[in-house]
Amino acid sequence: MSKANNFQKMRELSFYQQAAVAIVLLERMLPNYQLFAEVSSFGDAAQPRHTLDLVWEWLQVRRAKINFERLQDELELITPEVSHFDMFGVYPAVDAMIALDSMLNGIREQDSMEFINVAKISQASVARLIEHESADLDITTEAELKKVVREHDLMAYEMDCLAELIEICGAIQSFDREQIQQLKAWVKEQGVTNLGMELS
Repeated sequence: MSKANNFQKMRELSFYQQAAVAIVLLERMLPNYQLFAEVSSFGDAAQPRHTLDLVWEWLQVRRAKINFERLQDELELITPEVSHFDMFGVYPAVDAMIALDSMLNGIREQDSMEFINVAKISQASVARLIEHESADLDITTEAELKKVVREHDLMAYEMDCLAELIEICGAIQSFDREQIQQLKAWVKEQGVTNLGMELS
């Protein structure tokens, strides 16, 4: 399945189904920030975890009183500046935070395009890692690089995960406790982040 096809299928879901797909993708991205925070001693690994827990709560209890604007302000303070760090890990860390901010925006503005953005950011994060790891290969054109990214196992896995999530969430009409446990169990089952790092 092509990326475009995945995004189109995601657009066809209901608002809350799209939100659920995005939340699960965030569960797979968040450890990238947490690892970076640990290694660099920058930021706060607990804050985005707490924020994502509140997003799950919002999905289950639609009328939950959560100040998403304040959460966004707090996340901004712990998002690293790429130019301040000389390590690749800063990029996936920033991607995770931008995706989480998109999620909160989508909820606040009732704009499901923001949830699709989460999926796009996750894929872009995977593409960047593949490009980074391909730096030593003899690639001379943009087209060759795109082909390497497209045919890489990690990108195929990312797209398969998104397709599977769209199918799972598309079959759920209301997200109560049981459905949310099922989605969290799916993340555990995969056992890895979107960048193929083992979930501890």
